[in-house]
Amino acid sequence: MSRRSTTSPAVAEGVARGVDMPISTGVVRLTDEPGGSTTVWVRGVPSSSMRVEKDVLDFEYMRHIAAVIEAWQRPARMLALHVGAGVCTMARYLVHAYPDSRHIAVDIDTALPELARQWWDLPRSPQLRVRAQDGLDAVASRHDDSLDVLVRDAFSEALTPPTLADAVWWSHARRTVRAGGVVVANVGTVPGSAAHVADAAAARAAFGDVVAIGEPAVLKGKRRGNVVLAAGAGLNVDELRRYAASAPLPTVVDAAWAR
Repeated sequence: MSRRSTTSPAVAEGVARGVDMPISTGVVRLTDEPGGSTTVWVRGVPSSSMRVEKDVLDFEYMRHIAAVIEAWQRPARMLALHVGAGVCTMARYLVHAYPDSRHIAVDIDTALPELARQWWDLPRSPQLRVRAQDGLDAVASRHDDSLDVLVRDAFSEALTPPTLADAVWWSHARRTVRAGGVVVANVGTVPGSAAHVADAAAARAAFGDVVAIGEPAVLKGKRRGNVVLAAGAGLNVDELRRYAASAPLPTVVDAAWAR
């Protein structure tokens, strides 16, 4: 997970920057950053970041997700479903890191993933298949034991939509992930909101042991931010803690978060 910077444009020339462009769920805006990345703003919220380099992740929570996959006993050829594809930053990174992996990325927005294919060199099928689909339907319609990895990174403003964070969604996640598989969920937290408590409780009810990764102030509910939940067998928690100890920002791995 290197962090080289570049002065090369992170999105094709000729694509509008700093202006709202319509998508099916609102608007998207691209802004180029001094370090060479492009921030993707969806409905006014910084949703993702993309670079020319495929091995660099700018957002801290995405590096946490990548660390979970690295600390997990991966099969030789894993199949991952990404719920909340956005511009496919995470899927693109994982295809590069694990060339034999296969990824399906779904998003409720019908326009954004297609725009992402125009703006960046996203992998093609069968490495990455992108489609517009509701996040609950994407998991509920899967066959039992049909996935190795399930990544949830879907938001409505600052929080995960309730239908993607309740017992129904997590039970479908448990059903569709093979024995030894892993579910990684990006959880938005806002001081004063208890939405993340029900999310974490549903994850534990479905999988048993769950670990949370994030900044201490965010985990304690003192600051708004992102917490990554990891559920499933085959996860090396000691390796995750070593990752957290060397992370650029203060990072904690907590097995009792939101109990």
